[in-house]
Amino acid sequence: MHDLVHDLVLSIGHEEWLEIDSDNKDVASTVRHLSISSSDQEVSKFSNKLTNVKSIIYRTEPHVSSVEACISRFKSLRVLAIPDSDFENLPSSIGTQKHLRYLDLTRNQSIKKLPNSICKLHNLQTLLLDGCENLERLPKDMRNMVNLRALAVTTKDTCLLENGVCCFSSLQILSMRSCPKLERLFPQMDRCLTNLRTLGFMECASLTSLIPIIKHLTALEILYISDCKEMDLKEGGGGDALDLNLRLQILDIRRLPKLEVLPEWLLEFADTLRHLHINECENLKALPEWLPTLKSLQTLEITRSNELSSLPEGIHHMKTLRKLKIKGCPQLVTRLQDWSNIPELEFDYEDDEVI
Repeated sequence: MHDLVHDLVLSIGHEEWLEIDSDNKDVASTVRHLSISSSDQEVSKFSNKLTNVKSIIYRTEPHVSSVEACISRFKSLRVLAIPDSDFENLPSSIGTQKHLRYLDLTRNQSIKKLPNSICKLHNLQTLLLDGCENLERLPKDMRNMVNLRALAVTTKDTCLLENGVCCFSSLQILSMRSCPKLERLFPQMDRCLTNLRTLGFMECASLTSLIPIIKHLTALEILYISDCKEMDLKEGGGGDALDLNLRLQILDIRRLPKLEVLPEWLLEFADTLRHLHINECENLKALPEWLPTLKSLQTLEITRSNELSSLPEGIHHMKTLRKLKIKGCPQLVTRLQDWSNIPELEFDYEDDEVI
């Protein structure tokens, strides 16, 4: 960046951005975005001089009174980020922030419930609650938050919304992390999440069945499953003809100790699946012979699967495959020259012919 342009950017940024810390001497009334890394007293010192703050990001653990003061003082917030906080109750006044688009409460270890007033944030698009390990359940009126596009949750509940109808028709990204009792998302999956494109389950120990959750997600493109120790991906005792009306493009599975074979329902995505990542599935024994029929597959990645001993015939001749990564699979032996048609290879090997 040219020095003059650099100086101009700094000049403009100084007028709109403010880092509140112990070194602050003065503040411009034009500031729109606050980054807070100081004591609550320092925040109070400058808040009365600011009139139109749009964003507040806490970089230190605030007292709940400081958060409540900011909510009361600044009525036009679009972004409020309070990660790594430790207060038990989010102020109920949060419901007055009618313009709020982004709320980050990640890794709050003390919060057990959210005020139902949060459901008045009808313009909220992103809500981050992952790492809130003591959060018992979501507020009962969350179905009113019809503009949510991204939701990340950690909860102790068995279901996201046990009562009422889900109306998250705008939701595009849903991430469930460290939900030890989670068994399902909503009572009636066929009535919601019609625009969901990305779905992730991480450390959901009680989750055993996947198909009832995803079969109605007609817009789903990316599915990520990690550290779900009871999940084997099979449905109905091995009956895999499920007629899924999905267009899945990316499947990433990691650390599923019960996974021994890939389920045949993946054939439902033969025309759409482009990237398949299998990582640290220690009991995966073989890839199915039908794998080469995934005619849109561009990337195949397999790492740390100690029991994997063979690859299906015909996989070498997949015309769409552009990247193959195989690492940490000590039982698997193959020759590099067999993969001469693959543009990008990443193998563990000692000489230049085996892995």
